[in-house]
Amino acid sequence: MMKRHTWIAVLGLAITQLLLGQDSGSVEKAAAKYVPGVAWRRQSVVSGNFSCRGRKEQAILGISKSEIVIAVFVNGLDSRPEVLHYSAKARNPETATLKTEDLDYDPKEAIGSDLDGFKLSKSCKGLNLSDGDTDSAHIYWNHKSHRFEDLTP
Repeated sequence: MMKRHTWIAVLGLAITQLLLGQDSGSVEKAAAKYVPGVAWRRQSVVSGNFSCRGRKEQAILGISKSEIVIAVFVNGLDSRPEVLHYSAKARNPETATLKTEDLDYDPKEAIGSDLDGFKLSKSCKGLNLSDGDTDSAHIYWNHKSHRFEDLTP
């Protein structure tokens, strides 16, 4: 049985999400509006400061017959998202997951070279696309090109 203060916190979060219109169902509906023909996974919605502009942004994972698709809403749910496409032949769409990851590391230490447009950050988040079999795609905001890029070892 949940303690009273836990229920209050859960209720407060739910009310905040509804008032902001950014619950996972809203993200799913926005993704379907801008990128039709994809089975969007409501439970995959993640939030973070993905473009490093100090905003809460949402991302969602979906699948089509041939692709795994990620929609990242960097300008709110009323604007077209940044869309990333990954082949369903290279990754298993049935087991694909989307998570946030910290960008508080030096890519030179991880891969031996700099990543163009990558900025180490304690507050910004990256995305991680994984299927449990293939190496994850580590997705970050490229500050030079102003779009998402990925690192797949």
